[in-house]
Amino acid sequence: MNARDAQRHRARVASLRAHGPAYMRARRELRRIHEGGGQNPTLYLVRRTFILARTPEPSAPVVASPAAALAPMRGWALHLYLIALFETQAQHRAGFAVTNTRPLLNGSKLQAAWVDLLPAVTSTTPRSAGMRRQLVRALALLEQQNLVGLRGRAGFRGRYDYFRLRLENGGRIQGRESAYTVPLPSDAGTVDPAWIRPPGPAQGRSAVISLPASFFLNGWVHVLSAAEITTYLMLRDLEARYPVAGQAGVYANNPQRETWYGIHRDIYATHRQLTAYGLVDRLDAPARNPDGTIAPGGGKQMLQPYWFRTTPEGFDQVALPTLVDRLDLPHAPQPTEGHAG
Repeated sequence: MNARDAQRHRARVASLRAHGPAYMRARRELRRIHEGGGQNPTLYLVRRTFILARTPEPSAPVVASPAAALAPMRGWALHLYLIALFETQAQHRAGFAVTNTRPLLNGSKLQAAWVDLLPAVTSTTPRSAGMRRQLVRALALLEQQNLVGLRGRAGFRGRYDYFRLRLENGGRIQGRESAYTVPLPSDAGTVDPAWIRPPGPAQGRSAVISLPASFFLNGWVHVLSAAEITTYLMLRDLEARYPVAGQAGVYANNPQRETWYGIHRDIYATHRQLTAYGLVDRLDAPARNPDGTIAPGGGKQMLQPYWFRTTPEGFDQVALPTLVDRLDLPHAPQPTEGHAG
């Protein structure tokens, strides 16, 4: 790790520690929704179109997936969308369209507001004013990706209240807005092959990937960065695409990341953090150092990309202390990075 990365990690640890109680409150509210929603799913489902590049024809330019488009953005946009999927699936049966009845601010004892489902990492007083600005920015970014619908035009009073959740593809179905519905059990077995480039084996065409409930209940949805979440979803998608081969590990080289997902190298590089947190097993290549740099004597070799296996049981750890512990380890500066698969 170079000095700049080490400084960034120290700042992140300091922020996590400073806002620890807010993260705890937000995690508690998610648990209350999960336990009181009536569905109690052990797995929460995300349609694969959220992570797959939006490229209608093989010859068309690659348009990044909704997740990849949000990954470089600061703030809570990607996190808020996943929390909205969680909130919906915890309370509604599969196949049903849903209406958002949760207030943006000013929740009650019976129903938390959206602001309560995210940690208040703001120094603004009152707290609600700073978080409202963050929520407004997140919803504006989600509207740009057509993942939510807002009321009226810009400047309309109450525009962000009771936003409408849309499907993960960030697009339209037969010219109509794609209102969100909870995935059906059958979605685990079918997907439009046009979304899979290349199609891959028939057994890898499920329409959804799954996240364990612990991803939300232990606060990982709050503490992981948007880039880390996007990289994790890409690995889960590769495991869904190649379910048999995926048991031995999956990999994503440059053409795959760019063409299939629209994920650039700086986003993909977060696999290092995911490995450090215990969420991914990385199968290291003998010609590489642990940070991806080329080991002495390895410069003339044809390096293989890293192979990965996701480890869902890693989410069983409570997220905030795990990240603080893993990011707060002392690191010595490493050599300048070479090619990293």
